[in-house]
Amino acid sequence: MTDISFTSSIRPVSSDSFCRMTRDITNNVSNWRPEGAKKGLSAKTDRILDCTALGLTDGEKVFLMHIIPELSSNKKFLPHIIEKIKNSMDLSCEYLQGILIGSKSYSRESLIGYNNFVRFLKENKIPFSELKGGNTVHKIAYHTKNDEWLVSNFDIDSLIRSGETDAKKLFEFGFDRVKINKLDEIV
Repeated sequence: MTDISFTSSIRPVSSDSFCRMTRDITNNVSNWRPEGAKKGLSAKTDRILDCTALGLTDGEKVFLMHIIPELSSNKKFLPHIIEKIKNSMDLSCEYLQGILIGSKSYSRESLIGYNNFVRFLKENKIPFSELKGGNTVHKIAYHTKNDEWLVSNFDIDSLIRSGETDAKKLFEFGFDRVKINKLDEIV
């Protein structure tokens, strides 16, 4: 592997910018089950609210899945989700890192499912950033070329339109919990 970046950028963007910047991404995760996950140079998904979206990148490819709470919280179904992840990415890759986005506090299943993903990432020692909760629907995309996650939701969009440019403030306004791992940076 050459030119591997150890730092992924996480960028809050307006809805218009998200659409424009992801127009060329054909890996759209629109099936919110394990078989709907996408792997490639780029991927995106939207309408994340009480679902959980997990993105993993090794610096060369991205794997993105978007799972509904009824599946991610189901103890009998969780092994199918884990199997899909393990079959898609080399979990022993030293460059592997992730991002977790979603969950709503009003849904017990949503919280359980999200926490199942957190547990999986910690057990496999995969560093990850978290963008949890929020009052609105989220979108996320990744471009390997730029090693960059793009994130948008209505709250971020509203704050950008009002003139706010501080990325940290945008994320704190758009999510209930923001935790950025040391291998990522907010830009």
